[in-house]
Amino acid sequence: MKIKLTHIPKLKYFLLMLFVGLLSCEDDIREVYLYKKGVLNATSTNTAIKGGETVTYTDLSTKVRAIKWTFQGGSPGASIEPNVEVKYTKAGTFTTTLEITFVDNTVQKKTFTVEVEAPPTPPIVIPADALKIYSENPDFTKTAPVLNWVSSNQFVIKEVATDGYEGAYRNFSLPATPPATEAKWAMAILQFVNVTDISSYTYINMAVRTTSTGKIRFRMKDASNTGYVEFDATSNLYGLKRDGSWNMVKIPIADYKKQNPALDLTKIKDILVLRSVDPEDVRALNNYTFDFDHIYLSK
Repeated sequence: MKIKLTHIPKLKYFLLMLFVGLLSCEDDIREVYLYKKGVLNATSTNTAIKGGETVTYTDLSTKVRAIKWTFQGGSPGASIEPNVEVKYTKAGTFTTTLEITFVDNTVQKKTFTVEVEAPPTPPIVIPADALKIYSENPDFTKTAPVLNWVSSNQFVIKEVATDGYEGAYRNFSLPATPPATEAKWAMAILQFVNVTDISSYTYINMAVRTTSTGKIRFRMKDASNTGYVEFDATSNLYGLKRDGSWNMVKIPIADYKKQNPALDLTKIKDILVLRSVDPEDVRALNNYTFDFDHIYLSK
């Protein structure tokens, strides 16, 4: 039997190359890590508060692509920020929802619950000789003549039976579908049936609730002359706040006459005219809603 050795050098070469290749692969070894999913983690500073107080919500989640908060009953009502301070003004049990979208596009949600206690109700003190215009308070000794509530343009006036400053209240709001023409401004009127002498009074007082960010004028009118005071959304003039709570507003009647000296306080017909401010377009702002209660004149 004869064995040919002509392929032995080739075999040695192959084995040498294989050995060298195996040694060179040691430099290419890489560590492999398993992917870790993002973790939803969030906190709130309180679960029980009084009306008017705040809760701070903080998102501490990992591998986050998008954040979406929804705050039932709170202000603001929603946010995409990781840290949000939310104010609650109404009593009740409210739910906050955090929705996290992770970098791998998976979505998780977490909810929080907060119990809001009604804020204490301050006692309502009726000044001596005050003239009741619109109020359910039985402590008034004087009552103005019969009133008319008139929607002049845009504002729809309705009486709401509960949740007022002291019971029922009047709501001034824009219609769901604005009229086709003359729709950019809004006006509504509270008027005496007969002209009334208010010259012996110093202030007009009223409870107002709103979150409107629009400018607004409270006007007063005799047979032909109009005087007004004007409010923007930030000044809190005369106590008018835009915080969604009932606030007592106290306006010096002299300020109406200061705006228009021709206003005759002995012959007032329209005691309160709510009027938007040109050239502001109430349709663009879309939040012209005002609630009124407990309106009276005081000395």
